[in-house]
Amino acid sequence: MQDTLEYLSRRSGANGEAAFSKLLVESFLRHRIIHAVALFTLGLGFAVGARVGNLPDFGLLYEYAFYLVVYFWIFGCAYAAFRLLQLALFHRARSPANHLLVSFRQLLADRNRIANGVNGLVAILIFVSGFSVLKGAIAVLAPFSWDQAIAHFSTKLHFGRASYQWLWWILESPLALRLLNFCYNFWFAVLIVTVFSSVAATRDTLLRHQFLLSFMLLWLIGGFFVALTFSSAGPCYFARLGFGDLYQPLMDALQSANSQYPIWALSLQDRLWNGYEGVSSGTMGISAFPSIHVASSVLFALYVTRLSPRLGVALWIFAAIIMLGSVVLGWHYALDGYAGILISVAIWKITGVVLSRTTIASRFASEVPLARPEAASL
Repeated sequence: MQDTLEYLSRRSGANGEAAFSKLLVESFLRHRIIHAVALFTLGLGFAVGARVGNLPDFGLLYEYAFYLVVYFWIFGCAYAAFRLLQLALFHRARSPANHLLVSFRQLLADRNRIANGVNGLVAILIFVSGFSVLKGAIAVLAPFSWDQAIAHFSTKLHFGRASYQWLWWILESPLALRLLNFCYNFWFAVLIVTVFSSVAATRDTLLRHQFLLSFMLLWLIGGFFVALTFSSAGPCYFARLGFGDLYQPLMDALQSANSQYPIWALSLQDRLWNGYEGVSSGTMGISAFPSIHVASSVLFALYVTRLSPRLGVALWIFAAIIMLGSVVLGWHYALDGYAGILISVAIWKITGVVLSRTTIASRFASEVPLARPEAASL
């Protein structure tokens, strides 16, 4: 009897492993376009890195990794607390902690989620590894030559005034600048939550693929190819590059606010400049046009609106705040943000149309109606 139970257990385990392996393969095939973009980016990163001798700033990478762990811990604790209160107050569970642990175990045992997560996470990590090299190579391959033209066009677009000059009501308030700087840094948390919640989704849908593919293409096309073509440093470096003092009042206002509240943008701008000049080792790269902060925030809003219109409204407001912060904190010309918005919307729509017409779409026919014509629009 014991031998029979052991045999059945081994057979069940073998069948389970075979079924999971099949899930992984099926998920890999569905992710093949995403994997192809990630591998292309990594290969391009190797080629460009070998040419310019550029390496990513591992100090900044470690800092981002630290923030990633902190954000996961904070959001994990916040969710656990929220869930415990929900179970205790609304569901009247006898043992809220036990229910939470059971749901957590179910989460970790969800093979579909794990298969999707493995493929999505691997693709994202490969992509980031390649892009970090490309980002740092922009200033080497194409020294900044578009700042004056972009600044001039942006000024004409805003009726003869630099865009920040319309925002003195914000610049005159150190507290407002501090809050904008916080929101601008919080963008990283929004990125992490949006990308990784998409990566680890239980249901592998075309909408999920549209977002992940759009995310990669936005950074690759907008953050490298377009940025390389229109290489620019941004208002915060305008005077340092010898282009004049058009943006010096803006930087003076930020320095003044920094004497009352820490304006983190200033210290990061100095670190990036030191990396650019070779004072410190490595650099994550300086690039203003287009604004990927703004572009990615718009992409998050486009994606989340499809999942939850109410939450989408919050993310559209957040995208507007990021647009405002990109100008007020001296990172970008307003034109950078406008271009980022257009590029983001274009990539989102085109990616949706292309994916709905590929053979991959048939694998999701029973799961999500992205193949409908309105799926690619928003």
